[in-house]
Amino acid sequence: MQAVTLGIDTAGPVIGAALWSAEGPGRAWSAAVVRGADGLLLPAIVDLLASIDADPDQQLVCIAVAHGPGAFTGLRVGVATALGLAMARGLPVAAVSSLAARAALCGAPRCLSLLDARKGKLYAGLYDASQVVPAPLGPEVDAPLDALLPAPPFVAIGEGAPLHAAAITAAGGQVAADPKRCAASEVARLGALAEWMDPAAFELHYIRDADAKLPAPGAGRIGA
Repeated sequence: MQAVTLGIDTAGPVIGAALWSAEGPGRAWSAAVVRGADGLLLPAIVDLLASIDADPDQQLVCIAVAHGPGAFTGLRVGVATALGLAMARGLPVAAVSSLAARAALCGAPRCLSLLDARKGKLYAGLYDASQVVPAPLGPEVDAPLDALLPAPPFVAIGEGAPLHAAAITAAGGQVAADPKRCAASEVARLGALAEWMDPAAFELHYIRDADAKLPAPGAGRIGA
């Protein structure tokens, strides 16, 4: 029996769902959305799960979901969908960082994962993504770009990277060839390797709260 993990990512403007097994990536779906993510996501997932349910040699064993940071509304859509499916099927869930999943797409030893946080700020994390599981090289932060750019060399990825391509290049970094590529497949892969939990124990990872303030100059820097 082949164990399959479903990955769901709704942290940014490109949302998606993907299947992963020991044999590698399976079927996947993604779409760039402005609103109405819930109306697109669930039918796509139902279609993906139908392919598993129809195959006696496959079994869904876990639902992995990006738990943040990212757009508040988008995260809630993805997490609510994941938890609802997990409870309905009696499955565990796995929480995956949306930034780590994007870094995993990069594969570079110094990968700066970026999501637009609005208000002139970015959600960012610097990782060594050359490993099977990206290793954080500092904390995930919510800060303006000039406060978080690491020393070169580094590769920037994620939906926030192309918004600041000129500044990233000027700082000695480079933007990944396909920075807005959907990370759902990596959410599934990393979820399969992560610690699984009961849906009731799941928590969102917003980073920013309603009273967040801009950090002091240099306070958000995440790499030497």
